[in-house]
Amino acid sequence: MLNDIDFDTTHTALDNAPVMRPVCFAGCFGWLHTTDTMPSSGTAVVLCSGIKNDAMTGHRSFRLLADALAAAGYPTVRFDYPGTGDSADLDQACVEPCFDLWSVWQKSIHTAADWARRYTGAHHIVLGGFRLGATLAAVVAAQRDDVVGAMLLAPVLRGRSYISQLSIEANLHDPAAQVDGAVVLHEMHLPRQTVEVIRQIDLRTVCLPPRCKVAVFAEASAPLLTDCVAAWTNSGAEVTCTHFAGLEPMLRPVFMNHEAPADVSRVANWLRATLPPGEGFALQGRLPPNAELQLETCIETPVRFGKGGRLFGVLCRPRGRPEADLVVVIGNSSADPHCGFARVAVDLARRLAKVGFASLRMDFAGIGDSIDNDDVPSHVFETDRRRDFSAAIDVLAERGYRRFALQGLCSGAYHAFQAAVVDPRVGVLLLVNLPLFEWQVGLPVEYLSHVVESPGHFLQKIGRADLWVQLVRGQLDLANRLSTQGVWFVTKAKALARRIGTVFGIEPRASFGQDSARTLSHRARTLFLFAEGDAGIASLAQEFGANTAPPGSTLRIVRGLDHALTSTAMQATAAEHMIEFLKQERLSFMSEVVPAAYEAAE
Repeated sequence: MLNDIDFDTTHTALDNAPVMRPVCFAGCFGWLHTTDTMPSSGTAVVLCSGIKNDAMTGHRSFRLLADALAAAGYPTVRFDYPGTGDSADLDQACVEPCFDLWSVWQKSIHTAADWARRYTGAHHIVLGGFRLGATLAAVVAAQRDDVVGAMLLAPVLRGRSYISQLSIEANLHDPAAQVDGAVVLHEMHLPRQTVEVIRQIDLRTVCLPPRCKVAVFAEASAPLLTDCVAAWTNSGAEVTCTHFAGLEPMLRPVFMNHEAPADVSRVANWLRATLPPGEGFALQGRLPPNAELQLETCIETPVRFGKGGRLFGVLCRPRGRPEADLVVVIGNSSADPHCGFARVAVDLARRLAKVGFASLRMDFAGIGDSIDNDDVPSHVFETDRRRDFSAAIDVLAERGYRRFALQGLCSGAYHAFQAAVVDPRVGVLLLVNLPLFEWQVGLPVEYLSHVVESPGHFLQKIGRADLWVQLVRGQLDLANRLSTQGVWFVTKAKALARRIGTVFGIEPRASFGQDSARTLSHRARTLFLFAEGDAGIASLAQEFGANTAPPGSTLRIVRGLDHALTSTAMQATAAEHMIEFLKQERLSFMSEVVPAAYEAAE
């Protein structure tokens, strides 16, 4: 069923570098990818992202794909649906009170396609999508007379199976929230009406436009896919099915950012070989100014900064109220884009704006919408992010801000701590579920998932059938597990040696965490905020003692949170603690910045 096709790659060489322009339409934030030295194509592409986890894992790949398509001659739009990513929340996105999310998402794709035609001069549209976004692309393609192509990456072919999987995950996460036929998972709330509409979706019944060129990049051949291809072919579409090889990174957890990115060239090459871009209007003078999202309580402005403007962030400022001169810089968690898993960074930024604090939620180099040299893979801990934070402070200082706070969750907290140590302009740290103070180069990233697991606890698991099933299926890296047990022994031995040395009057050598915390205590206030039972609490206790805050800092352990703050209620609780900390009058912020005292991280 799946054809092993290698399309000609000579057409997608980067004759000129693609340009990303932030755009905004109907409350949706997005990007237009073009080239400055080429005229517009007669065909524009609109990319439809997946939902929830699929949007996270596919984000960077979509950016790379949009660049590849632009370089091949197709202006390309990618965007966030209302209520997702950086777009307006549903209550501010021109959505009717009794809305059906499936219809809202479709409408936003129509709007994106119309916007692309208006501002690029294209006559035709190609819709591309990933997972449920591919399903949406197919449904919308059937409703338009200007769609000449569709690129479907691992499409959801039947809504019933998708809703079943989503419901299982939602019930495991929070069974009490699943009422009245709705599906509530993390930040997503699918009303019963939307659930029923998606459940009825079956791509076998979707009639794609006659002569529409369709490429399906499928994970595996299946009878349902065969039926879909037959139905689309019968309606007059020209369908090619090929394998998903090279695109697997789109499905992997984002902390695997140190692996090679998806090979998106296969998708771009198919389009160029099948639907040459043709002639269009010159883009000069047609494009709108940079986007700015005007919301009820805040104004969000895209910001390019750093060397060559390669870094990206969203500056969220209060609207309709006085603004503090303290600004909060929010770093990435893991390799999630700047909106954060379950929109945790968007939620925090907009809550801060409501009480008068501006913030910049940013992407580190090579993550999300920030570009690294050649976009080489980066390690979630080992890649140094101090320069990224410093560049963010630089651009905010240019805009008049004088007081700076850094905020991070998990690995974001780790990098914020590292940056604050070397940049004396940082006066406040907001660290949520900090996993550790110093990363040991060479450790597997998976180390964090069982860093506090004692050898005894690990041995108890050996008798469990599910562990052996995972091992046989290749889902468990036993070598990594065993290596982390060695790290556990070394860590405990060092802690024991320090305690014994103290008993005998031997002053132990300060660790990096202890020494850094002491340095920060002289010029910054730090909030250590942990979910009850979080693994990072053990790392903090190892450095400073159980339930003990480092010098000059505050420790809060909060019930009802999980590590990633995956629900809106958890995000609200965490934000309340951080806002309260920021508003305390006893905080001593830096009143001046002495440039000579600052040295950029090497």
